[in-house]
Amino acid sequence: NCERRVQYLKTVTDLLISDLEEMATAWAPGGAAREELAGKGEAGGLATILTGMGSLSYGELAGERIKLGLMLHDPEEEHDCFSDNTHMSHYNDVVGIRNVYFGEYKSPLGNNVSGASLADMVAAKDPALAEEMKTKLDATLAAFEAMKARAEGGEAYDQMIGEGNEEGNAVIQAAVDALVDQTKSIERVVKVLELDEIAFEGSDSLDDPGAVFE
Repeated sequence: NCERRVQYLKTVTDLLISDLEEMATAWAPGGAAREELAGKGEAGGLATILTGMGSLSYGELAGERIKLGLMLHDPEEEHDCFSDNTHMSHYNDVVGIRNVYFGEYKSPLGNNVSGASLADMVAAKDPALAEEMKTKLDATLAAFEAMKARAEGGEAYDQMIGEGNEEGNAVIQAAVDALVDQTKSIERVVKVLELDEIAFEGSDSLDDPGAVFE
């Protein structure tokens, strides 16, 4: 059994490294993903970035990954039921959205990255909206930090979404509400940057809750 576990860990680690190398290559100068995004032009590239931000904020994270499990109070609906690390996955999704908007990444190894950003573009067009967007992103981060702190304090995510746990449910609902509110500001960013209307990914758990129980 011990040998099998060691072999499993080696295999999944090799796969993780391979996937990361593939991603790094795709986004390096000349990489396929980078070239595809650049080929869309400035407006197309910005639209793609904001589509990702809005869809992850709303339909994917707030809806399918969080609200659905909260509505069903089903521990099997947590995102990382195998590792029981859902709180960190959700928290890092929120950090990732911020990284994209502010054009920065703080590396645990110290080789931080920063550059031109959507935040700078919005500030140049509409300073009030830039401040609003920052406020919304900060509020979302605070909501997820509260969720993360609760998990690290001993109440796992699947317990937080459990039936009858009013306090835990409220922490998760606050995270959903912050993401939904944040998405409204992302929609305004699209308009201020004069981009074509974008349809963010939706979720029945947010758009048609009754359908979840049919």
